[in-house]
Amino acid sequence: MTHHEHPNVTVVREGFQAFERGDMGWMDQHLADDVVWHVGGNSKWAGAFEGKAKVLEYFGRQAQAMTGPPSSDIHDIVGNDDHVVVLGTASASAADGSGAEWKFVQVFHIRDGKATEVWGMAENDADVDPFLDSLPD
Repeated sequence: MTHHEHPNVTVVREGFQAFERGDMGWMDQHLADDVVWHVGGNSKWAGAFEGKAKVLEYFGRQAQAMTGPPSSDIHDIVGNDDHVVVLGTASASAADGSGAEWKFVQVFHIRDGKATEVWGMAENDADVDPFLDSLPD
């Protein structure tokens, strides 16, 4: 039996790969102009970033503050015509050698092959927030 992945799942899977290699051109093509990206937690990096330019700026600042973008180990991606849900483990490190690892869930709204809204939640904000707060702005 052949399993065919939903096209929205493919877009999100490719997005994680593009993000990890720092391919902001790919990201630019696959974010809606009016995308809203919600970053969970209580750190100075948390909040809602509205519009493609703000989201890409956030990604760039994050990569500069860390030793590159966080890496992800995807446990599962499920999706349909409206949503894609990603379950995984992420890790990040800073130039000073500090780091954090967390399990996460991200929920994507996808329309016409582009993310229109994204919510990210970590399982242990109490551990991740201090690491994020220690990063330069």
